[in-house]
Amino acid sequence: MKAKTNQIETTVSASPLESIETTQASFETWWIIVFLVVALVVLKSFIYIKDDKRHGK
Repeated sequence: MKAKTNQIETTVSASPLESIETTQASFETWWIIVFLVVALVVLKSFIYIKDDKRHGK
């Protein structure tokens, strides 16, 4: 015996989707990932303090 299913159409957005304007910046995902990695390396270089007494401990 097969169960009866109801099909309901749902949407996530209330209004129709709009295209991105040419004045807005749009980047591929991998460009954002590369930027974040570079930013973290730069931040790490500012935070890291070279100290001979603490090296290796």
